Amino acid sequence: MSDQQFEQLNKSLRSIDEKLEILIILQKRGLPEPSVGKEEKRVLALCDKKHVISDISKETGKTENNVKVILTRLKDKGLVRSVDLNGVIVYERI
Repeated sequence: MSDQQFEQLNKSLRSIDEKLEILIILQKRGLPEPSVGKEEKRVLALCDKKHVISDISKETGKTENNVKVILTRLKDKGLVRSVDLNGVIVYERI
């Protein structure tokens, strides 16, 4: 496989992954609004495509591991998603 073929395949797979993520989000939106706790609300407020985990940790006073757990719960509820902006992972409210 040539480098060009590999890059094309990689691009196609990323596109498929993004579309699947959107379909999953849309499916979850059809469900009743999930309940969100106090800690989750604080983290959710910082999911604006500007904050990385360390920023959220500093703002909330939570450890980075706790923030990761909360973000995972929010993702599972279909409320946030991670976005790669030029190699930096930030979080976006859906």
